Amino acid sequence: MSNTIYVGIDVSSKNNVVCLLDDSGKEITKRFSIPNTLSGAKELEAKLLSLLSYNSYSSIKIGMESTAFYDWHLANFLVNSPVLAPFKPSIFRINARLIHNFKKSYPETDETDIVDSFVIADYLRFNRLPAPFEAEQPYLPLRRLTRYRFHLVKTIIREHQYFLAHLFLKFSGFVQDKPSGKTNSATSIALVSELTPDEIANMSPEDLTDFIMKHGKSRFSDPSAIVDAVSKAARESYRIRPELANSVNIILSSTLETIRTLKKSLKLIDEAIAKEFAAFPNTLQSIKGIGPVYAAGIFSEIGDIKRFNNDEEKIAKYAGLSWKRNQSGNFEAEERRLINSANKYLRYYLIEAVNTLRIHNVDYKLFYQKKFKEVSKHQHKRALVLSARKLVRLVFALLSKGQLYQPGFKSQFVVNHTSSQQG
Repeated sequence: MSNTIYVGIDVSSKNNVVCLLDDSGKEITKRFSIPNTLSGAKELEAKLLSLLSYNSYSSIKIGMESTAFYDWHLANFLVNSPVLAPFKPSIFRINARLIHNFKKSYPETDETDIVDSFVIADYLRFNRLPAPFEAEQPYLPLRRLTRYRFHLVKTIIREHQYFLAHLFLKFSGFVQDKPSGKTNSATSIALVSELTPDEIANMSPEDLTDFIMKHGKSRFSDPSAIVDAVSKAARESYRIRPELANSVNIILSSTLETIRTLKKSLKLIDEAIAKEFAAFPNTLQSIKGIGPVYAAGIFSEIGDIKRFNNDEEKIAKYAGLSWKRNQSGNFEAEERRLINSANKYLRYYLIEAVNTLRIHNVDYKLFYQKKFKEVSKHQHKRALVLSARKLVRLVFALLSKGQLYQPGFKSQFVVNHTSSQQG
C-alpha cells in the first residue's frame, strides 16, 4: 500500500478542481471541484484528513500552478493547517510553463480543468519539484513591494514607448536625432510639449537658446550646437494637419502626466522598500554599488538561503541565469540560450544590480569589460548576463556565510566555478 497522497489542484478565481493519486499513479477518488473560498478550503481539508486518517497514508504532497494570487490563499491555508500537520504536507506552487510542457507527454489529452488537475498530481510523483511553499514567510511584505516596483518600472517603460510613438507623429526628427539629449529630459519635454516643429523652425537662434538654457538650467556647455541640432530636427520633421496635431498633443500631455505620477509612486515605493528592508539583517549592501532597493529585490526573492541546499547553481537556475546546451553527436553549438523557466523578478534585480556594479565596483567593471571584448555581437547583453551569473556566486557566499563583502573574499569562493561562465 502506498503511503503518500499526491494532490493536483487546478486553480481558478472561482473554483479549484482536485485530483488525488497514490504512488502508482492510480486515482484514489473521483476528481472533484470545490469553490476557491475559505469554506471550500475547509471542505478540501476535511476530505484529505478523512483519507489520511482512515488509510495507511503517512504524508501528502500538494501541487498547484502558480497563477498570480489565485492559488496563494489555498496554499497558505493548507500549509498552516493544524489537522494536516501530522502528515507533513508539502505544498508546491509550480510554474505553469513546466506543467504545460509536462502535459505534452500525454497523447490526445483534452484542454480541461479535470485533465489539468491529473497532470499536476502526476507531475508531483516524479519529484522534480521547486522549493516547497513556506509556512512562515517573513520576506513576503518586502517581496510584495519589490515586485510592485518591478511592475512600476515596466509600466513607466511601456508608457514612455507609447509617448515616443506619438511624439514621432508630431516631431519625427526629434525622436530620430535626440538633439537635446535624452527624450525624457526636462529640456526635451519642454521643447516637444510647448512648441511645434514649425514654431521651433521659425524661432530666432537667440530665442531658442534662451528657451533651451532656461529649461536646461544653463547646464549645456555648448548651447549653440544644441540649438542647431534642434532647428535641424524641426526642419526635417514631417508635418501633420492641425486636427491630428491637437489629438496628438492631448495624448502626449496625458502620457507625460501619467509618467510623472508613476515616477512619484516609484520614489515612494523605493523609500518603503528601504524602510522594510532595514528590519532584515543582511550582508548584501556591503557590496559597494548595490543600494537597498536592488539588494532587497535579490534578498526577498531568494528568501531562506538554506532552501537551495548549499548549491549556488540552483539559485542561478531559479533566476534563469543558466544556459541550455545544444549538442547532437559531435556537434555542439557555440551559442547557448538562457533557460526560460525562471523567476523573472530575481533575474531583473540581479541584472540591474550588476549594471550598477560594473560602474562602481572595480572587480565587476574589469570582468564586464573582459566579457564584452570576447565577442562581436550581443556584447553588452552577454557581458551583463555573465556578470550577473558571477554576482549569484557572491550573493550565495555572503548570505550563506553571513560575512561582509571584501574584495579578497570573492576569490576564495568563486575560483572553482569558472567553468559555468558560458556564453
